[in-house]
Amino acid sequence: MTRTPLIERLAGIIAPALEPLGVSLWGVEFASAGSRMVVRIYIDAEEGVSIASCAKASRSLGAVFDAEDTLPGAYVLEVSSPGLERRFFSAAQMAAYAGQVVDVRLHEPQDGRRHLRGQLAKVEGEDIFVDEAGVVTRVAFDRLKSAHLVHAFPETGIKG
Repeated sequence: MTRTPLIERLAGIIAPALEPLGVSLWGVEFASAGSRMVVRIYIDAEEGVSIASCAKASRSLGAVFDAEDTLPGAYVLEVSSPGLERRFFSAAQMAAYAGQVVDVRLHEPQDGRRHLRGQLAKVEGEDIFVDEAGVVTRVAFDRLKSAHLVHAFPETGIKG
């Protein structure tokens, strides 16, 4: 996945602003809502992310964005945790999830496929290795359109 200069610039502003709040920047993405740009900021913390910490981060970042005149025009700021099925913004983030199931979409087909879903075997530098039933595929992170964790709910033994 490629990071735009605007995302790089925002990350450089956001990360230091979040440090005093006890949370870290997980990722930044843009979307649109009508004529407004939506800026989604994902934050993470070792002890988890609460609604209160998202609200605090949103207030703080809103003030920083306004003071720095960072974003042109009208925008909507959303701050949330990455969630159980967290989206990955870098290969380095994925390394901690080796052994877990990931869902990967590619910009362009590789070996005739644009979608991989399997166990994240390992991460080497900017390359990820996805194991689909014993077939391991190596993909450069910059070829990814998106990648996220697939949460596996524990077996409860309850049938219904």
